[in-house]
Amino acid sequence: MIIPKYYVIILERNFSELILLKMKKQKRAVLINDMSCLGRCSITVAMPIISACGIESVPLPTGIFSAHSEFDGFVKEDLTDDIEKISNHWKSLGERFDCIYSGYLASRQQAESVKNFLLDFKKSDTLYIADPVMGDNGVFYKGIDDSFISEMRFLCSLADIIVPNVTEACMLAGIDIKDKKYDMDFVKELLISLRNLGSARIVVTGVDFGDGQIGCAVYDSLMGKANMFFTPKTEGRFPGTGDVFASALTAAVMNGKAFADAVQIAMGFTCKCVEATLEAGTDRKYGLCFESEIKNLIKSVE
Repeated sequence: MIIPKYYVIILERNFSELILLKMKKQKRAVLINDMSCLGRCSITVAMPIISACGIESVPLPTGIFSAHSEFDGFVKEDLTDDIEKISNHWKSLGERFDCIYSGYLASRQQAESVKNFLLDFKKSDTLYIADPVMGDNGVFYKGIDDSFISEMRFLCSLADIIVPNVTEACMLAGIDIKDKKYDMDFVKELLISLRNLGSARIVVTGVDFGDGQIGCAVYDSLMGKANMFFTPKTEGRFPGTGDVFASALTAAVMNGKAFADAVQIAMGFTCKCVEATLEAGTDRKYGLCFESEIKNLIKSVE
């Protein structure tokens, strides 16, 4: 039997495409954060969101909490000593990561452990995204002092992308928000101060000028551009919102989205999760109902 030439061309093309699909390497991100068993935040938010977007997610828990800190009577297990043990094992196996994403760190010692992890695993093509969790709404979290802020500044200087909220941005920049008029000039000053830390790309979340909107101030030194993106504000506190945003941002960037587009994708996803939470009527301390919105995020990052 003689196979027509055009069939052979089609078969060869399809076979080549199949080989390329098989050769395409799945990206891998290590997630350095605490694990709260109850209340959606930290690793329990980051893993499903990032994994659903096609990224292999490797957890490196800094501690395990029965529930996050807004639940009364929570218990915790500090895993500071285990970070180095896990890291050394991975190092002995020759493991590599396309992205390192760090979130809540409970102490200077943990920050030092992350610094050592970066020395071992951050290569020239490894993306490092730092969410410098230290406070919110003008309040420092327990255990945060000047020495810890100094450690976090150093980690941010190593990061390709940092994602502080306004309170954390002020801590990093050494600016007392009480001494400033909260306006556009103040936000620009924040971005300039953060840029001087060394990170190429910056997203300051929770920017609120009191006009019924909330958004992000963005600076991309690689493109030489600054932007601000806003969305209608929903009043009230939603624990874990920052984790949802940073996880979606990580997923979008790792899927090749331009930085400004990735920020807007993460904002849109977070807003939809807030809406889903309100519609569900669940107690907000249990975190955002992100599960029903993941399918839309997947489409956004494709």
